Amino acid sequence: MREKFFLALLETQKAHWELSRKGFQKLELTDGQPKILYILLRREGCVQKDLAEVCRIRPSTLTVALERMEKQGFIYKEERRLLGGKRAYGIFLTESGRKKAEQLDAFIETLEEKSLAGFSEEEQDALFSYLARIRENLAEQPGADG
Repeated sequence: MREKFFLALLETQKAHWELSRKGFQKLELTDGQPKILYILLRREGCVQKDLAEVCRIRPSTLTVALERMEKQGFIYKEERRLLGGKRAYGIFLTESGRKKAEQLDAFIETLEEKSLAGFSEEEQDALFSYLARIRENLAEQPGADG
C-alpha cells in the first residue's frame, strides 16, 4: 500500500527543515531572516509592502523582522516617494547584510544540490510542476471541503 501523501510531505519537510535550520543557525539567522535576505539579494531596494508580498508574510510581521535586522546591521531603509506622493521605504542591504546574504545563498545552493541529488533535469522540472499543481489545488475554493 502506498504511503499517505501528507505523511510523505511531512517527513520530507521535516528533513529539509532540520538541515535548513542547522545552516541558518550557523549563519546566526533567526527563522524569518533567510527568506528576507534571499529575496533582498535579488530585489534590493524594493519597498516594504512589496517585500511583504513576495515573502508571503503580513506587513506587520515584516516590520518587526526588519527592525531586528536593522539593529543587527543587515539592512537600512531609504525613504521613497511613490506615485501620488505616498511615502514608502526601500529596503537595502548593508555591506554586512550583503555578506550574510551571500553566505546564505551559498548554503541554499548546497542544500538544493543535496535535496535534488540523483534527479535529472526533467525529473526536477516535473517535481516543481507537481508541487505547483498541489499548491494550486490547495488554494482553490478555500474551506469548500471542511
